[in-house]
Amino acid sequence: MRTVCSSGVPAAGSEPVLTVYLARHGQTEENLARVFQGQLPGQLTDEGRRQAVELGRQLREVRIDAVVSSDLQRVTDTVRLAVGDRRLPWEQSSLFREADWGSWTGLPFDGVDRSCPPADAETPRQLYERAGQCVAYLRRQYAGRTVLVVSHGLVGRSIEAWLRGVPMDALRSVTFLQNAEVRRFRVT
Repeated sequence: MRTVCSSGVPAAGSEPVLTVYLARHGQTEENLARVFQGQLPGQLTDEGRRQAVELGRQLREVRIDAVVSSDLQRVTDTVRLAVGDRRLPWEQSSLFREADWGSWTGLPFDGVDRSCPPADAETPRQLYERAGQCVAYLRRQYAGRTVLVVSHGLVGRSIEAWLRGVPMDALRSVTFLQNAEVRRFRVT
């Protein structure tokens, strides 16, 4: 688990610190098939289920106040396996879903011209802005608390960028979350 402090120690009298454990869902059949999963439900592989259980083991001793996640099946399955018997408040939201690939959804990566995405796909700018809404929501609803956020690869990268103050033009400097990887952020 990697820890990143996005803005240091809060000054006296400032807003309480929000602690975010940002994780990606476990490996899916669609990951292995190398298709544009986007907002498809997704099916965890045996390895993905094992990864989700390991994620829970890593977080077992961490005090978590709530879980916020995408509402897509691959994420909800990951959360159930990771959280196990812990009775945590859990909010599922479409705001935390993966990028919408439009007419590319379900197509193999090598079956499209990636330099020309379809007009009905969510643009990188739109995804980045949606991730900003995710972070604003977390700050507003969970200030002073510790939240496990379970989401997806591309939107997770954009959420991390917002948590770290990385602008859109430097988004690729944020390393991609691997399946069931978790990173910790302290946000003031």
